[in-house]
Amino acid sequence: MTTFTYLEPLTEGHCTFWAQMVLEAAARDARVGRLRLVTGPQIAERIGDRVAGLGGKVVVIEPDTLARMTQGRLLARGWAQWQAARREARKGPVFLPFFDHAVVAAALDPRPIPGGGRISGVIFRPPNRHGLADTWQSRIDSLRRWTTYRLARRTLGGPLLTLDEVAPASSAGRATGALRYLPDPAPDLSLLASASPALRDDGRRVVLVFGALTERKGIFQALAAWEMLDPAFHAGHALRFVGRLGADERDRFLRARDGCRKRRPDMRIELEDRFVSDLDLAREVLSAAVILAPYQNHVGSSGVLHWAVAAGRPLITQNTGLIGYQVERYGLGRATDCTDPARIATALLDCDSGARAISGAFLKEHSPGAAIEAVLRTALDD
Repeated sequence: MTTFTYLEPLTEGHCTFWAQMVLEAAARDARVGRLRLVTGPQIAERIGDRVAGLGGKVVVIEPDTLARMTQGRLLARGWAQWQAARREARKGPVFLPFFDHAVVAAALDPRPIPGGGRISGVIFRPPNRHGLADTWQSRIDSLRRWTTYRLARRTLGGPLLTLDEVAPASSAGRATGALRYLPDPAPDLSLLASASPALRDDGRRVVLVFGALTERKGIFQALAAWEMLDPAFHAGHALRFVGRLGADERDRFLRARDGCRKRRPDMRIELEDRFVSDLDLAREVLSAAVILAPYQNHVGSSGVLHWAVAAGRPLITQNTGLIGYQVERYGLGRATDCTDPARIATALLDCDSGARAISGAFLKEHSPGAAIEAVLRTALDD
């Protein structure tokens, strides 16, 4: 009987949704005889009972081991995650969802996987350079990435999954066979169906920034853009940040927010600095008039984009990378240069006339079913 292990050392972002989605599907799969979730205490607390109800076993990673897998330098974290995956592979196929750190360790480790086991995972930050300048540095970075993916594929014996639909079909993708496309799934649509939008006493329309509130998410550019808007706009709108502030950004962001409030007391800026459950997040998204995702030329995918699409909310985001590519190709919202607060402010003024994030074709392709099929095919078949 095949033992399928889901190894998740992380706690934020997609983690809970992805773990629940894949484990429930694996429990129904005839190829899987035993189910295991190996994770930290936070994820175990959130979904441990559900996994146990599926007949699966939950293993909580020891604190010292978990610290090595999640703290310190990127290469050290990746090596610790890779070693943990190798240990678990003695029992059967292992799925390590976020493979962006461990991929370097896999590329540098020539040893066969113990017991002929299989380890698979997803590159969440794929090398899509849509809208970005072609420079010598970008070419070197691309060569480094593809060399890493090719070497990792040699160790893994099969491709890694990627959320970038362009990368596998590129010349490098075809030459290496290192990546296979996995459509990033929409959020749990049942949550949107069951959640109710919150009603505001002040009648303001909410512009929502949510997720991990870090510098690369453009939280400072959002504040600067908000301050540029005129009193008439502010009388009818509130800027709302929901999610946990990054440790490196917290003090700077709070100072910047307080400075904005002092200079412009007519502005409404709200902050929920905490981990938000998926159900609470669904309520926040449905309560928003506009979703603002001012990424700073992020190359990876965006759960924010998928929430906006699923809820049919106007989206303002970057015009580069995979996010910009998807927004422009599928008409999911308004893409602009989010490194420039003035461009964000202009987009906010015109957000009501922007394309609304409604694309049945996009939602159908980026569904949990399509994602699960790619995950289990790679983890169990190849």
